[in-house]
Amino acid sequence: MKNVRNIAISVISSALLAGAAWALPATPARAGRQAGAQNQNAAQLLSASGKITVVTSASFTLKMTTTNPPSTGEGFVQQNQEQTQSKDMTFMIDQNTTVSGKLQVGANADVSYRTDASGNNIAVTVHVTP
Repeated sequence: MKNVRNIAISVISSALLAGAAWALPATPARAGRQAGAQNQNAAQLLSASGKITVVTSASFTLKMTTTNPPSTGEGFVQQNQEQTQSKDMTFMIDQNTTVSGKLQVGANADVSYRTDASGNNIAVTVHVTP
């Protein structure tokens, strides 16, 4: 009978201890890591460079051109030819966007941007060079 009572007390005590430990708030170190990971994802900025093709009051579009040399396995005839690809990206401008220079068609621009939940590219900083 003593053994049954000791086992029951041990099980109940263990359950209470586990429940109390589970109910405690996160440790500062763990909470800091979780907050840091969330801030890193939220604050992660991307960058793009190209020529401005369209400017409106709330957005602008860049044409970005990349040049890719041919791979080594394409033979001697194509070895000296480069492949040029272009891509258009539109950036939204809001009250927090910092623009240095004037946004005008034909100017070159370097953009730091973030992507919002809707998939829109929001310009954070824009550096325009004529």
